[in-house]
Amino acid sequence: MRKFILISTAIALVSAMSAKAQPQPQAEPEHKADKTTVEFVVRDSKPILMDIYQFKDQKDEKRPVFLYSFGGAWAMGSRIDALCNPLYDHLCEKGWVCVAIDYRLGSARGRDGKPLITPPEGYNPFQYSIDIGVEDIYAATSWLIKHADEYNIDPEKIVISGSSAGAINSMNAEYYICTGHKLAKENLPADFNYAGIVPMAGAVYLTGENDTELRWDRKPCPMCFFHGSADPTVTFDIENNPNRHGFGPYYVSQQLYAMDVPYMLNEYFKGDHCMALLPLKWFWNEIDSFLDRIVLNGENIKVHSIERSPKPRTDANFLDTVRPGQYEAVNRMRAQGAGQAGGARPGAAPQR
Repeated sequence: MRKFILISTAIALVSAMSAKAQPQPQAEPEHKADKTTVEFVVRDSKPILMDIYQFKDQKDEKRPVFLYSFGGAWAMGSRIDALCNPLYDHLCEKGWVCVAIDYRLGSARGRDGKPLITPPEGYNPFQYSIDIGVEDIYAATSWLIKHADEYNIDPEKIVISGSSAGAINSMNAEYYICTGHKLAKENLPADFNYAGIVPMAGAVYLTGENDTELRWDRKPCPMCFFHGSADPTVTFDIENNPNRHGFGPYYVSQQLYAMDVPYMLNEYFKGDHCMALLPLKWFWNEIDSFLDRIVLNGENIKVHSIERSPKPRTDANFLDTVRPGQYEAVNRMRAQGAGQAGGARPGAAPQR
C-alpha cells in the first residue's frame, strides 16, 4: 500500500509539473474601445495579426492612427499586453485609432536553443532582427493606408511607437524612409512619411562598416523620445563598436534641432531601461502634448525635459503585475553585462 501511495503521489506531481509547463492561453486584457483583429500580412505561410482599437460610434472626420510595436529583445512579446490597453482607451477617447501589431521575432529560439528564424547568408543577425521588424511595420502601415476609408482613418496622420525593440524598429523605420533604403522603397507608397514617432527607450542601430554616422537625405518626421540617461540596454547618446553603431535620442535630437525638426526629448536622469514601459502609464501628458501640439496642430516645438526624481513614477510592483517576468528579464540582461547578443551597450551620456 505504501508503494502504491508513493507511486500515485509521484504521478500526480509529474502531472502537475507538466500541466504547469504547458503554455497557458493569454487572457484578454480589459479595454473600453471596440477591437477588431485582422491579418495584415503572411510571412513564411504564417499570418501576422494586428488589433485595431477605436470607438466605432465616432463618425467625425478622418482619425489619426497610433501604431504600437511591443518590446522584448526581438525574442519574446506579443501585441496582446494589458499594460498598453489603458493608453489605447485614452487615445481612442481623444479621437485616435490605436493599432497594436505582432511582428517576426528574429532573435527567438526554440526549446532546443536553435534560432526560429535564420538570416540570409552574410546578414548580421542583430540587424536582420531589426529589419524584419521594420518590414512588418511597413506592411501594417500599407494595410492601414489601403483600408483607410473602411476604418475612417487619415493616412497622412500615422504615428508609430514602440518600447525597447519595438522602439528601435520604429526609429529605424523612419531612418530608412529618409535615406531611401530598399525596404522603404519596396514596401511603402512613394513620398510617404509618418506624422510622428514616439520611441520608448529606442535608438537607430546600424551594422555596416560605413554606417558610423546618421546621414539623413531628407528631413525626418517629428519625434517624441522617452529614455533613461543611464540605460544599460539601449544607448541614450551614441555607441560605436565593431559589431554595431547605435544612435540614441540625445544624439538624434541634436540632429533634429539642426534640421529644424520638432521634437520632445523626455529624459529620465540616471534612469535605466524602465523607460521602455513607464510612459505607457505615467507619461500620458507628455504623449498628449506631442500628439496634440506637434502632430495635429503642426507647432514647431523643440523640448528637452529632464526628470530628476529620486523615485520613478511607478508602483512598487507595477511592471511585474502587468507584464509578469519582463522586469526580471531586463535585470538579467543588465547583469549579463554590456554588449551581449540582443542587447546594446550604453553610449557615453553627456555630463550634467
